[in-house]
Amino acid sequence: MTQSSFTRHVPRRTIIKGAAWSLPVIAAAAAVPAHAASTGPASQAHLSAQVGGSITADDNAKTATGTLNGGVVITNVKNGPWETGALTGKYIGSGQWTSFAITKPNGQPFVSGETIVAGGVTWTVTQVVTDADGTWEIDFAGPSQSVSADTIFSLPAAVFSGAWTGTPTTRNPVAGTVSVAAANINNGVSVSGAVSHP
Repeated sequence: MTQSSFTRHVPRRTIIKGAAWSLPVIAAAAAVPAHAASTGPASQAHLSAQVGGSITADDNAKTATGTLNGGVVITNVKNGPWETGALTGKYIGSGQWTSFAITKPNGQPFVSGETIVAGGVTWTVTQVVTDADGTWEIDFAGPSQSVSADTIFSLPAAVFSGAWTGTPTTRNPVAGTVSVAAANINNGVSVSGAVSHP
């Protein structure tokens, strides 16, 4: 709710007359579910992306390999248990890659529609994008989870490899990026982090 610095002097009788028609609006506002309130426990929680993994680059060959062990990190959990809302995670090849592959640690590809259990969550692979306008991405979706303490919901582990052109810089590195979101935290906005070169 916002406050205005505008002050209007209204006679007391006008306020009393106005109260009769405003009562239904007040009652309707009180009927809003507690989880929708902006001051609920989910609004106090913090969301971040766990970016475990590594990248090994060869600047002469312009190639790199790496690992990604991403996760949905939820901290500042208070007044639990409560629901996170649907979880999402993405592994993205970003930067000057000309070829890039994200696979399972055993070298097998991720397949759209398959389910993988990781971090206590059954993740569904919802999208596999390979070289669509220079985008390489694996998307995961998980069901809402009940939380009562700070926790991490790990994504399925992955490995990546790729080649690039040009010269990666700190402003435009080649990277394996992890992006995560939880529908009831941070208004569902995703956060991300990466393992990158240089």
